[in-house]
Amino acid sequence: ARAALPVAEHRVGGAGRRENQGLLRGTLSRPRHRLPDFTGHGDVQSRKQEFFAWMLPLVEVENARLRDVRWRLTAAFELVRWGRPLSREDAQWLQELALEFRIQDADPRSGAFWRTAFERVDALPVDLVVVQAANESAWGTSRFAREGNNLFGQWCFRPGCGIVPLDRPEGASYEVARFGSPAESVASYMRNLNTGRSYQLLRELRARRRAQGQPPGAQELAAGLVDYSERGPEYVDEIRAMIRVNGPVIAAARGLLGAPRGEEG
Repeated sequence: ARAALPVAEHRVGGAGRRENQGLLRGTLSRPRHRLPDFTGHGDVQSRKQEFFAWMLPLVEVENARLRDVRWRLTAAFELVRWGRPLSREDAQWLQELALEFRIQDADPRSGAFWRTAFERVDALPVDLVVVQAANESAWGTSRFAREGNNLFGQWCFRPGCGIVPLDRPEGASYEVARFGSPAESVASYMRNLNTGRSYQLLRELRARRRAQGQPPGAQELAAGLVDYSERGPEYVDEIRAMIRVNGPVIAAARGLLGAPRGEEG
């Protein structure tokens, strides 16, 4: 099935955004794997397993980066909490973090800054990400995946920034974003969920689970995707059904990679 048309905030490349290539990247680099040809022959289950086995490492790399940033954020918070001064490097790092995660109040003396930062700087359930990629990219076979490495149907609004949909309504200006690699698409999607106004519910559900000392699950956080598609609750139900049905296939893909079992971010 064709990926659902995204709603207004389901986009990338807003005015004033600059790609942060500095302090937040740490020592982790994103793989620049090319999108394989998933249109080949073979049974459906094998093709699904192949897609998940290819996606899992991309998601794990970005989750590892987010956990790395969250660890440093926690270290900075502990300094402030105990009244110790931040170094110039740490203060600059927090400014960079605020830029990447779209936090307007970047004052480390503000409790609102820390609440927002911890809510946004966090990993996402792997099963949620790989299943949504399968849904939005038609298992890696959509035109936007093949031509633009776009696995999640994200939009952009600068002329020439992406691919013009054949069925774009007259008068509309959006394009489907083009990425340099599938890994960049994954990173942009995760940044979208971690910062976009439409996904505040997802972040609140995740923060609640963290406060309870529990890992956030894919099924639970899927409720926060109600604004990802114009189909609303029907889209959430579809994603949840895909997570449930494809759980064994994802587990088999993890087995092929020797990855640990589990869905949490």
